[in-house]
Amino acid sequence: MKIFQGIPVSPGIAIGETFVYSKDILIPKYSISEIQIKIEIDRFHNALHKTKEELISLKRKMISEMSEDEGKFLDSHISMIEDRSLIKEVEEKIKKEKKNVEWITYHVVDSLVKKFNKMDDEYFRDRAVDMLDIGRKLIQKLLTKKNISLASIDKSYIIISTDITVSDTAIMNKKHIQAFVTEIGGRTSHVSILAKALGIPSVVGIPDILHKINMGETVIVDGIKGLVIVNPSKWKINEYQKIRNNFEKKENEYFTIKDLPAKTIDGRRITLNANMEVPEQEIDLVVSHGAEGIGLYRSEFLYLSKKTRVLPSEEQQFNAYKFILERFPYKKVTIRTLDLGGDKILQDSEKEINPNLGWRAIRFCLSRTDIFKTQLRALYRASTYGNLKIMFPMITCLEEVEIAKKIINEVQKELKKENIKFKDNVPVGIMVETPAAAVISDVLAKHVDFFSIGTNDLIQYTLACDRGNEKVAYLYEPLHPSIIRLLKIIIDNAKKEKIDVSLCGEMGADMESVVVLIGLGITELSMASTSILEIKKLIRSIRYRDVKTLTEELLKMDDYTDIIKMVKNWLRKNVKFIYNF
Repeated sequence: MKIFQGIPVSPGIAIGETFVYSKDILIPKYSISEIQIKIEIDRFHNALHKTKEELISLKRKMISEMSEDEGKFLDSHISMIEDRSLIKEVEEKIKKEKKNVEWITYHVVDSLVKKFNKMDDEYFRDRAVDMLDIGRKLIQKLLTKKNISLASIDKSYIIISTDITVSDTAIMNKKHIQAFVTEIGGRTSHVSILAKALGIPSVVGIPDILHKINMGETVIVDGIKGLVIVNPSKWKINEYQKIRNNFEKKENEYFTIKDLPAKTIDGRRITLNANMEVPEQEIDLVVSHGAEGIGLYRSEFLYLSKKTRVLPSEEQQFNAYKFILERFPYKKVTIRTLDLGGDKILQDSEKEINPNLGWRAIRFCLSRTDIFKTQLRALYRASTYGNLKIMFPMITCLEEVEIAKKIINEVQKELKKENIKFKDNVPVGIMVETPAAAVISDVLAKHVDFFSIGTNDLIQYTLACDRGNEKVAYLYEPLHPSIIRLLKIIIDNAKKEKIDVSLCGEMGADMESVVVLIGLGITELSMASTSILEIKKLIRSIRYRDVKTLTEELLKMDDYTDIIKMVKNWLRKNVKFIYNF
């Protein structure tokens, strides 16, 4: 039995068999004789045939499950498989270099990808992604390895991986995922947010775990304490089965308050909304956990899904936004415009040295107004189907807000000219998630309809701590005095201008943070839907006047360790159900 300590990011207990999910392919290299040349060429043609059949089958599936347009995304793949120049180049290199076909195919594809990426024509740069995908499929066929993906899982597993990306999310079947264990990540990395949203126990930040656990081993994942126990004894399994039963019993008890308001004992009303990333995977959980609206829909998922190889069209986006708005016709739905960049990068994007501080979010949108306008057109067209709110991410100055609003005006004029219906009074707000925006929030509040505080990035930028890096995870502290003081500035400035202010970062689902947030004056929180009922129970167990007094004391303190200690002690004294595990 081996025990590994990681970072607990989504509570719960899982006991099951491992599925080691690695995307790396080891390509052998060896010389062949003159006699073997024909054998290698025949192997290549056999791989081409199998790959083409697989693509045609996948195309039919996409057309039947989605639409004709979705199926057409694979046409370029199929045409590449049939490309005589590709086939001829591989054949000639096998004859000339007398090396195995896997090695030759890898280098031919790599050369073509680089050539496509250097071209000025956007069409050919897009084809680089397609060619890379084709190359991987061919090599997997040549190596006689099944294409390992989360989509191919047909029974329950605990997933062990380096990381889980947005693209992985698009294809996985959550019914077969018992837990996630990853090598990289922190409390607010993508896999952490995803796991919490889906209610999947998860532990992240265990170095080299991919090489310490084998496929098919029995593992216990303790998403409460951050433990991963490999090949546990029968005694340990029995112990954790009891812990899991107690945890699930506690979770079920929360549903007894589902239809009750999130109101403190002394009458302070708090609105609890859900964050959403993958509507198809999350929407049932959002409804079942009683979310009062969608406080944050991360629209970049539409751009990062591997279901598509090109940017989603206006029509595709319109249908996606319409789907969400129609499911919540009487509730507010806040959709954040594209937040590409950082840990959410398009497959053909140029890599940056420091992507979190680079060309991302509103910066990307304002420089690629063609992409931004397409999204805004889709959003405004969908606005007639519900209560839409539009939010811009990563604002650092007033100029960004003014330019973005100018583009909105242009889009509205275009739609009017085309006689397309839309709501012209859609509230427009910003994410306050940079120290710059927090400091000038008094100025920004005069130019927008609402603030939504994005604490995940606000904390990382304020504390100079990469939120996805497990090596500096200990520095990522939501209750650092600088964070509490910045939050007070933002909330106070929003109230002065009488605009709504909510919070949609992971702080909103953290018990210790929530009492401080309510004490600071926050009355609207958005979080993973699976956290809503637990936070509601907390709110119904406290008095606003008490947490306000607590927070006033915290604002005078200098050391975050003392702040954490005081909050924990206050909770132990006043809210008994929190530290049961």
